[in-house]
Amino acid sequence: MSDPHQPPRPDFTKDPHAPGAGGEQEPGWRPGWRPDWQPEQEAAQQHGQPWPHQQGPGQPPHWQEKPPVSVQDERTWSVLAHVGTLLVWISLPVLAPLVVFLVFKDRSRFVREHAAEALNASISLFIYEAVLGLVIGILVTVTFGLALPLLIVPVAVLLAATVFGILAAVAANSGRPYRYPLILRLVR
Repeated sequence: MSDPHQPPRPDFTKDPHAPGAGGEQEPGWRPGWRPDWQPEQEAAQQHGQPWPHQQGPGQPPHWQEKPPVSVQDERTWSVLAHVGTLLVWISLPVLAPLVVFLVFKDRSRFVREHAAEALNASISLFIYEAVLGLVIGILVTVTFGLALPLLIVPVAVLLAATVFGILAAVAANSGRPYRYPLILRLVR
């Protein structure tokens, strides 16, 4: 049942500008097709709605606007940024927070802050572990193995980073901000 107050819906299967009024068709013409025909644009213009390409310069078309993120999704993605760092310590700890940061940086300030913090923690941990490994390697070589007990230091740093990552995930899940101690804040 149609509403008499609503304008009729356009039929996109028929071209209102079809060549030939008497039923004859030009060669290569198919009903509903023209090289320059955009049925969505035509329908929007018929109903007085602006077509996205008629917006001012520098404004994205309406279909490119990103939808807002719900509070529960913000918390979930923030937790995943921190937990993803913990799950991939061995391979690429930067990957999970980087993906979350890039996907949600323009959609949610809360997720952006948590993902940036997790990303900074991952980068800092990588730098700290590399420097510790280099220094301890040199000390073990120079002291002919007497500095071998120092190998516990990188393990302790990794365990501390894991504890801080869990604390950050808990804070993100409860909707609070979290700042890792002693990290380089390179990503903002």
